[in-house]
Amino acid sequence: MKVLVAEDNNDNFMVIKANLKKVKGLELYWAKDGLEALEKLEEGLVPDIFLIDIMLPNMRGDDLICKIKKNEKYKNKPIIVITASIFAEMKEKYHDIGADEVLEKPFSRKELLNILEKYMSQGCHYGNP
Repeated sequence: MKVLVAEDNNDNFMVIKANLKKVKGLELYWAKDGLEALEKLEEGLVPDIFLIDIMLPNMRGDDLICKIKKNEKYKNKPIIVITASIFAEMKEKYHDIGADEVLEKPFSRKELLNILEKYMSQGCHYGNP
């Protein structure tokens, strides 16, 4: 299972990587900003799950989500927003633009694993016929 992590902070990526290192069959791909994430997709990467920080340089995470959802190849792939600032209205906005989950930083390993397991158990093909 391929997970594209769009996160500009090296320390935050390392926390995610450390929390997921024991999950069998999981491949992490890291993009340091929204444009790099799009480049990886254009190069042929087809993630099963996206983990996207909102406050990214060069292209914000919410703009990246909109671009992902417009692409037939990715529109049914789960998107998990990871963000430090979460208000009810922002959470609703993220869901409105296509995010499936919102994970607030700092998050626990258990929270991250629970969300990923939810989509892994569905084979990440939810929404597909």
